[in-house]
Amino acid sequence: MRTKWILSGVTLLGVVVFLTVFWLFFVERSVLAFQMMPEKEKNAYLTVSDEDHFQLKFTHSVHLSDVFEEYVVRQDKLEPVQLVYEDTAIGMPSNAEEGETFELHDGKYYIKNIKGDYDSLDIMIGQVRADHTILYQGEAYPLKDYLEAGSWIRIEPLHISNWQWLKGVKLK
Repeated sequence: MRTKWILSGVTLLGVVVFLTVFWLFFVERSVLAFQMMPEKEKNAYLTVSDEDHFQLKFTHSVHLSDVFEEYVVRQDKLEPVQLVYEDTAIGMPSNAEEGETFELHDGKYYIKNIKGDYDSLDIMIGQVRADHTILYQGEAYPLKDYLEAGSWIRIEPLHISNWQWLKGVKLK
């Protein structure tokens, strides 16, 4: 009888260990990864799903007004949705490209129907005024709170193991 209980316990322990290892290393999750470059020594992750929208908000260094770049995560790519800003001077477009729309509402310029997609976006996290922030599902995530201000980061949609996710900084 005792051998049967020991065998049952060892079997149960084996199943628990197997399931844990499987969950850690073989089950993946979709994330928006924020990787410090060039060595990728520190990563932050935001769990997302296909078709989720997010905005990258920052303060323009010359105009000192907010700029919003909206993207959708689609099939492991970042597709631009719209660009919203307040000034068409230095560094900002004064019109839309072919097939896009350019509108002015309540003192803000909107470029919509932006064409193309990206595997990733590279940015420098502002140290002073830029305040690069990810806006996602009603929450704001200032990137300098998670990664070093002044650092070069790459933003990209990835599928990572739960082990990788546990090792990184979680935005949400």
